[in-house]
Amino acid sequence: MLEEYLQLKQNTYEVRFREEDRSYARLTLENLLQAAGSLGEYLGIEKPAGLRAVIAPDRKEYEKLVVKWLGVDIEIPSNPGRIAQPQRKDLVFLSPRAYREQSTFEYHPEEYERLIFHEVTHVLEELLSPGIEFIPRWWSEGLAVYLSGHWRYSDQFNFRQPVVQGIRKGKIPTFPEVARRVDLSYEWGWTMVMFIEKTRGREIIPTIIRECSDGNILELLKISEQEFSREWQQWLLGAGKEMIIRG
Repeated sequence: MLEEYLQLKQNTYEVRFREEDRSYARLTLENLLQAAGSLGEYLGIEKPAGLRAVIAPDRKEYEKLVVKWLGVDIEIPSNPGRIAQPQRKDLVFLSPRAYREQSTFEYHPEEYERLIFHEVTHVLEELLSPGIEFIPRWWSEGLAVYLSGHWRYSDQFNFRQPVVQGIRKGKIPTFPEVARRVDLSYEWGWTMVMFIEKTRGREIIPTIIRECSDGNILELLKISEQEFSREWQQWLLGAGKEMIIRG
C-alpha cells in the first residue's frame, strides 16, 4: 500500500509522501523527531524508535490508509474535522494541501507542528500504557492538548476559549459531566491534566500513564469524583485562572 509513496528517513523515523507534498514531508519528519524527543524527556523515556507517518494527498486516500493500513474503523465519508490518526507507532496525516477543500481547517505551519506533537503524545501514551483501551477520553485528549500546547495557542481547534469563557462566567462543568460528554472532554480535559500536574507534581503524569491499567485515574490519585470535581473547580477559579487566561 505504501509502495507508491516516496520516502524521507532519518535514523528510524520515516515519512511517506507524494512528490507534491515534499515540503510537508520535511516539516513532518523534523517535528516527529522533535516531538518524540521533548515529549519523551517529559515522560521519562528515551526517544522511541520506529515512528512512521504517511501524508495522504486527499481525503479518499486518507480514509483508505486509516482503515486498511492502520486498521482503525472510521466513518466513511469521514468527518471533515479528521485530519490525523495515530495507531501504535504509525500515523496518517491529511496533506495540508487538501485542507481548504476537504477539511474544516486552514493550513498554518505552527498549527501543523502542534498537530504533530498532539498525535505523537497519543503514540507515546499508547506505548507506555498497560491498558490504553480503558483510558478515558478526558485524560487522553486532555494530555495531548496540554502537552502539545494546543490549549495555549490554537484558535482553529478552539480548546481554550470555552474554558476562558466558563471561568469568567463561573460556569464550570462537573467532573462527571466532562467524563460523560465527548465535547467537554476535548474542551475541559486538558485543564484537568494541568490541574493534576500543578497540584501533584510533574512526575505524576508519567506515573499515571504507566500505572493506570483499568482507566480509573481518580482511584490511582486516591480521590473521589466529588472531591476531585470540587478541588479542580476551585483551582480553576483560583490559582489556575490567571495561567489559563494568560496562556
